[in-house]
Amino acid sequence: MENNNNIVLVPTDFTNVAECAINHACMLAKQNKNEVTLLHILTKSNKAEESLVNQFQSQCDYFAGKYGIKVNKMFKEGSIFTTIGEVADELKASLVVMGTHGVVGMQKLTGAWAIKVIESSNVPVIVVKSKMPQLEGYKKIVLPVDFSVETKQKTMQTLNMAKMFDATVYLYKQKGIDDIHQSKIDLNAQFIKRYLKEQDIPFLEEQQAKASVDFDKDFIQYAKEVDANLIIILTTKEKELIEFVLGPVEQKVINNKEEIPVMCIHPLQNLYKTERLASMINLSF
Repeated sequence: MENNNNIVLVPTDFTNVAECAINHACMLAKQNKNEVTLLHILTKSNKAEESLVNQFQSQCDYFAGKYGIKVNKMFKEGSIFTTIGEVADELKASLVVMGTHGVVGMQKLTGAWAIKVIESSNVPVIVVKSKMPQLEGYKKIVLPVDFSVETKQKTMQTLNMAKMFDATVYLYKQKGIDDIHQSKIDLNAQFIKRYLKEQDIPFLEEQQAKASVDFDKDFIQYAKEVDANLIIILTTKEKELIEFVLGPVEQKVINNKEEIPVMCIHPLQNLYKTERLASMINLSF
């Protein structure tokens, strides 16, 4: 991610949910001295007519004035399922912030379809619904901790977000089904806590009450109880490495009823190695 530009990419269809995502993106960009690029995807039958261009420019001007940051517009022909990720690569964006309607919306961007967008992105994606960001930003961050080695990869982004907003990190540890699993979970938690302590980031730790297949349900409930502003999860297509399979479980997380924004991070091969992670934790997106 060291070659990324300071650009936060936001797909927009001019709906209320998309505008909510723009507010989140602008809040993040202002905090980190980034700029925002708004992306409107056109189909072959939907061209950028003058009225649309003017509407888009007005939206950019409004948010630039509201947050005091640079806001760019971009039209691109394609499909939301692949084009968002392609544009993120093209711009070398550091982050995508995306609104999801839950039921219908931008090319029917429901929670299920949002997964396809997340899959296409090589950078973290923050998914929001209709809950506007708080002025102080993401002050309470929930970080689920399971038994997989890959869960350590969330540490870098968690540190970045926590330092950006002077936030408290709430570790929610999965309850192991046996001593071996519990030992792996505890080691992952120790790894994360070590870096949190080194960066002087306050944190709290909570253990899932009992082993359950509903880990996602339990940490969402925990996030509700602590009034969290952000949940950070790791995504992977490899079921044997699973924290969340890209499918129904993840849909439940990003479509949580509390409308807590969810940051989705793809694992990078071997990034979990301590020495490499240690060299990257001071990077910001």
